[in-house]
Amino acid sequence: MQNFEYKFSKKQLTLSTILNQESEPLDASVITKQLQQSEYSNLEVQIDNIAKFVKSANIKLADIKKNKLPANPIETIAAKAVDAMISISIDKEKMSVEAQVTTPIGGIHIDLAVIKKTCINSGVRYGLKSSLIKELLTLCKEAEPGTLVTHEIAKGLHEVNGNNAYLTPLVELFSETFRNPKEQADGSVDLKDLGNIDTVTQDQPVLEKIPYTCGTEGMNVFGESIPAIPGKDIKLPLNPSVKVSPDNPNLLLADKEGLVRFDGKELVIDDVFMLPELDPQKGHVKFKGSVVIQGDVSPDMKLTATGDVVIGGFVESAVIKCGGELTILSGASGRIEEDKTNGQHYTCILQSGGQINLDFANQCEITAKTLVNVKRQVSHCIITANSLKVGQGKKPKGQITGGRFLLCKTLEAGTIGTESNVATDISMNRTYDIFINKEIELADWIQEMVTRRENLEVSYNSTMDPNKKLELEPQLTMLQSKIERYTGYRAELIKKRREYMDNVFVKVNTKLYPKVSFFMTDNAVISEEKGPSVIKIDDFELKILPLI
Repeated sequence: MQNFEYKFSKKQLTLSTILNQESEPLDASVITKQLQQSEYSNLEVQIDNIAKFVKSANIKLADIKKNKLPANPIETIAAKAVDAMISISIDKEKMSVEAQVTTPIGGIHIDLAVIKKTCINSGVRYGLKSSLIKELLTLCKEAEPGTLVTHEIAKGLHEVNGNNAYLTPLVELFSETFRNPKEQADGSVDLKDLGNIDTVTQDQPVLEKIPYTCGTEGMNVFGESIPAIPGKDIKLPLNPSVKVSPDNPNLLLADKEGLVRFDGKELVIDDVFMLPELDPQKGHVKFKGSVVIQGDVSPDMKLTATGDVVIGGFVESAVIKCGGELTILSGASGRIEEDKTNGQHYTCILQSGGQINLDFANQCEITAKTLVNVKRQVSHCIITANSLKVGQGKKPKGQITGGRFLLCKTLEAGTIGTESNVATDISMNRTYDIFINKEIELADWIQEMVTRRENLEVSYNSTMDPNKKLELEPQLTMLQSKIERYTGYRAELIKKRREYMDNVFVKVNTKLYPKVSFFMTDNAVISEEKGPSVIKIDDFELKILPLI
């Protein structure tokens, strides 16, 4: 076996030997194996150098044996010590730095100083984390030689945007307390017990504005500040029933005695009109303020109020209209009538400028600005509102039987339809139709401008008078600018409409029966009974999917 000498200097291992007539041909695999079993096994073997070395040595050895030449020394760089190498990459948001380290092969490991120097040379001035660097160094030490290790070592500080100003009532709202009647000792609930109707007094604090905050600026890894977006301010909503506190510009005081009504944007103190019940003996009621009827409302009665209306009993074939929130604790019922003047109409009409709450509704025409909230059942009603919820809790189990519904946001119930296949029509297109009408209006306007531009272009191209051309050129430019601007408006409107419809849905928590029709940009009629389902627009198509 050929004897080799090893000399390690300046991170290189030199392999040398002397060839003579007694030497045996060299084998690269044997040399490589010897290196791997030697004290230099942690170095990077130079395979190509060894292969060239063996080839050259064997040629020389053949000449020595053939011509009986004197011994000939020969050497090569057989292995090298490779230090760890590091590079960093910075994400496009400049909020994170990742290190890529190739672990050493017999060379020097990276350390904290090398990492910091590399980052500084790349412009990193903020966010280096000692804990992350320690994790990187540990990973490198545990990794095999020559392994690529990647790890985050620096993080920017994200800005924290400010909070918007908001309004918070300082008094208990009657509209909140009467929705949840008090339980008695035996667990039962007296729906007609409205509890104490507390009114506010002159100069009592009723509403506070919590000011907006400016937020906290952030910092990217280059040390550049990231400004925070301050919250939006709002004005204290003033009206004749409230006034600003002389000691606190963010505080409203009552300027009269009455019942507080708050719709999230404005707090109003209403005069309160109370009756034990509403019947022909009391007569119709038209009141500027809030009305509380502790008992029932008799058939054919009419009640109109500018504020909230609370009815502790039952409403039968009556007309109730209010500007605030309407609550009927015992439910409402009517019937459908035909007459020569009005045609087919409902005898029970409920209208609210806010939310409507009731226990059940049967053959009623209901219109609410926001939500219609029914605890148990809706039967053969016409309901127009933003949203409809039938049932209680996070998973409503109420029932919808027949009727027509024109909504624009959400509908949630336990069961929709009946085993007897009573027709039920549900349209979620109120807002969609507004979008479409506006899009059509813009499209017509764009087409009109395109036609005008084309006519001008004909005039421009047909005239030989340079003065006439100069006169027409600004008009053509202006029309083209308008076409592009209104085309952009229409594209943005289409985008907003699609985004809006993505959040429109019907959720059925128990059972969906046949003969229920859905209209949601497209239309679908249920032909077979289904279990819990969700109906929504998916990829611009109306789909009925299992509720997960």
